[in-house]
Amino acid sequence: MNRAIFKKLSVALVMAFAFTLLLSTYAYSQTQISGTVVDAENGSPLGGVNVSVKGKVIGTSTGTDGTFSLNIRQDPPLTLIFTMVGFRTTEVEITENTVADLTVELSEAAIMGDEVVVSASRVEENLLESPVSIEKIDAIAIQQAASPSFYESLANLKGVDFSTQSITFNSINTRGFNANGNTRFVQLIDGIDNQAPGLNFPVGNVVGIPELDLESAELIPGVASALYGPNALNGILLLNSKSPFTYQGLSAQVKIGANHIDSNVEDNPQLYQDYGLRYANAINDRFAYKFNFSYLRAKDFVAQDTRDMGPASFGVVERGATSRNGNRVYNGVNVYGNQLLTIGQIADQQIAAGNQNVAAIRNLLPDGEAGAFTPTGFPESSFVDNTSESLKLGTALHYRLTDNYEMLGQFNWGTGSSVYTANDRFVLDDFNIWTAKFEIKNPNFFVRAYTTQEDAGNTYAANTLATLINVETFVPAYFQTFANARTQGATVEEAHAQARVAGNQAQAKPGTQSFQNLSNELRNTPISEGGALFIEKTALWHAETKYNFSDIIDPSTIELIVGGNVRRYDLNSEGTLFALQDNGDEFDIDEFGVYAQASKTLLDDRLDLQGSLRYDKNEYFDGQLSPRFSAVFTIADNHNLRASYQRGFRIPNTQTQFIDLDVVTRRLVGSNPQLVDRYNFETNTVYYENSIAEAREALNSGQSIADARALLEPVEFDEFKTEKVDSYEVGYKTLIGNKLFFDAYYYYSVYKDFIAEIRFTQAVDITERGNEDARDGFDPAPGFDPDSDSGKEAIINNNVPNGRLQSYGFDVNADGTVEAHGFAFEAKYILGNGYSLGGNVAFNKLISQQDLIDQGFRAEYNTPEWRYNLKFENRKLTPNVGFNVVYRWQDAFLWESSFGKGVIDAYGTLDAQVSYRVPSLNTSIKLSGSNILNSQHVTSFGNPRLGAIYMVSFTFDQFMN
Repeated sequence: MNRAIFKKLSVALVMAFAFTLLLSTYAYSQTQISGTVVDAENGSPLGGVNVSVKGKVIGTSTGTDGTFSLNIRQDPPLTLIFTMVGFRTTEVEITENTVADLTVELSEAAIMGDEVVVSASRVEENLLESPVSIEKIDAIAIQQAASPSFYESLANLKGVDFSTQSITFNSINTRGFNANGNTRFVQLIDGIDNQAPGLNFPVGNVVGIPELDLESAELIPGVASALYGPNALNGILLLNSKSPFTYQGLSAQVKIGANHIDSNVEDNPQLYQDYGLRYANAINDRFAYKFNFSYLRAKDFVAQDTRDMGPASFGVVERGATSRNGNRVYNGVNVYGNQLLTIGQIADQQIAAGNQNVAAIRNLLPDGEAGAFTPTGFPESSFVDNTSESLKLGTALHYRLTDNYEMLGQFNWGTGSSVYTANDRFVLDDFNIWTAKFEIKNPNFFVRAYTTQEDAGNTYAANTLATLINVETFVPAYFQTFANARTQGATVEEAHAQARVAGNQAQAKPGTQSFQNLSNELRNTPISEGGALFIEKTALWHAETKYNFSDIIDPSTIELIVGGNVRRYDLNSEGTLFALQDNGDEFDIDEFGVYAQASKTLLDDRLDLQGSLRYDKNEYFDGQLSPRFSAVFTIADNHNLRASYQRGFRIPNTQTQFIDLDVVTRRLVGSNPQLVDRYNFETNTVYYENSIAEAREALNSGQSIADARALLEPVEFDEFKTEKVDSYEVGYKTLIGNKLFFDAYYYYSVYKDFIAEIRFTQAVDITERGNEDARDGFDPAPGFDPDSDSGKEAIINNNVPNGRLQSYGFDVNADGTVEAHGFAFEAKYILGNGYSLGGNVAFNKLISQQDLIDQGFRAEYNTPEWRYNLKFENRKLTPNVGFNVVYRWQDAFLWESSFGKGVIDAYGTLDAQVSYRVPSLNTSIKLSGSNILNSQHVTSFGNPRLGAIYMVSFTFDQFMN
């Protein structure tokens, strides 16, 4: 995008705000209202009730005695809205300038259904009448969750898949194509994109929103690009914090628990501790502020899968072995440093470096299978510190400019240590993100600008670190001993056996000072300089606005909203993750988007029609249109049928475009044309790895070298495009007699230009290792022609003169379309006396899996076909005692990723909690357990084996009711 255009669009957002202020009116009349809000059941006062004026930002909340007082600069008539979580919203019409001693009764809401949601259409609407599927959890559900935190409880929502990489790092997904670090799912906290800018995916809640400050969470499964822009392809989660005007006073929480019960890693249970504090105060009805603090520390669960992925660089668990057991080649899933090497490959490197002694005995040093070995690796538990921490601090200042406009500034900072799985197991050590936002809003308008700043701290790649330690200690001893043994007449197998003993003796061992010294040195050396340190300081800058024309156009005629945004990614990895420009500068990426939505109600408010259209432009890709059309038809008041069509798209993320990273098994290279040229992919022919494997297999089976050469398939590089999806959905939602809530949907999605990784191999100069300069690719092997018959034979035999084979991971667009479909339904029934029973079932299936496989791609659908949740609860078993029990189950499925491929076994977990309120102390005590039966399970390939967490928590809330 032209930089001048980007600047003009930024200015346009500010002008939009100025224009809106001109449209606003300011009334100087005064209406004074005071009164009390009480519980309709027993007449007791309700503190913390939100009292707002319909259509304005002015409002207040009731004190601990249930009283309130409000001055409004507007003549009657006007409407007051009384809202409180767990109670039915009540509206009161005010017709006089002075109203004293107003008494308002709120009735408890026993079941979900008549709540207000905002995310589905960017306007307030009843949940039952939402045009698309939407899930919501409120503050009470958050408080009464049996999970360690609210974030894990999102897994109870229908159709939600959870990938747990750490206690504090979870990835959410819906409707297929799940991933560790999911770039297809968007997470917003108060409108701020909660992604790590350099990774382009939400990092769970490790540096997210503190639980005490969370008011509600709304989740839209599936496509949401029409209103929220790029990458909301598989869903969007909106986390809304508590306003200091509405939620005042002091809240504090302490959670103490234990995990690692009967663990294979820890001998004894380990302490789990989580602390939170929130304070908010409204100095008057114009100015309010809040402060948040939370801290979590626990011994994390550990990845401990030792299954052998085999010698192939494309790791697949298929051999059945769970240990080396004497094999020369062993590649355990969570055993690191097992780089596949050959004696001949090491010898050629030595010869290229001028070692004539090795050259003299080269014929004794085998290539291929005879020379293959992997160093003895390190289990994750032996050298990765699995102490997980999360510290979050936040503050916000709110000022009401008028009864119609509110201005706020918000700052959030979080830091933590965790582990996540991508192409490697990355240990996030002192990782931190901070965000700062400025916003002006009223009920029909907002303009906001924010920045997200990321710093990876001391993050390192575990497999890379282990591999480098072995390169420094194990490999030299192994090679030298092997060479000596061969010169003394040992057979190849005898030489390997002697070399293994010598390598193990020379290897630095975890827990020793030599290991620690070498580990510290490599952890403090950037990947770009041959170490394992992961530098990442990318920043995101974003500004957006939205305007609802309901003040200008009668909503009964048509409701119209428009909006837009501008965004910039400033990449900054100092060459460790992203490629650099030729002049040494970092790349940056500019985007902008605009949208409009129109809604119309027909047939006596029984038919709601809605249409949305969004246009987005990224400077490296063609502009994209994202339409959405929906209809909701209401039958007999509460029976709502809905249908929708929408298109979504995914802009290739920052890594897909500009990554340049060695991950041991291959080099990941971004798909931007500048990197294609830098690595000579089109001039120094590259071949699909699977075609090379087929050629080698053919040769080994006795076929001619000519037949083997014919199997080699060169890669052709086409224009790289954004991924698109067209999604169709029908649904039904109802609330019958305030006793039964039911929601169901079916969807069908068609993807085009589906983005997937391919693996290919290139012959390059043997002297280049790729860590010297992030502005240089690999030069071709001197005098080598990869298109000639002799060149193809050398590639097949892995014997390139003066060269070596370099493996790459590279993203491209799949041909044709990719189809998926699924359905889900949910029901909740009030049994009486406060008891309720509910559950949900979800089914998802990739129709086109074989089509992707036939094109040489991993499907990476990574989603169980069937999953269900069952819940039994009573929030008020007695006036002060409540409980709930949740059982979750999902069936087995295949997980495919760049880390590896294997089956995730079916599992079920049981969560439970019982809570006791002490009203005199404004405190609640909760005994809870997550996975209380301690069913050891893994959610995705390469991730930790999860067990039970048992906790007791104490929550103090000044306005507890």
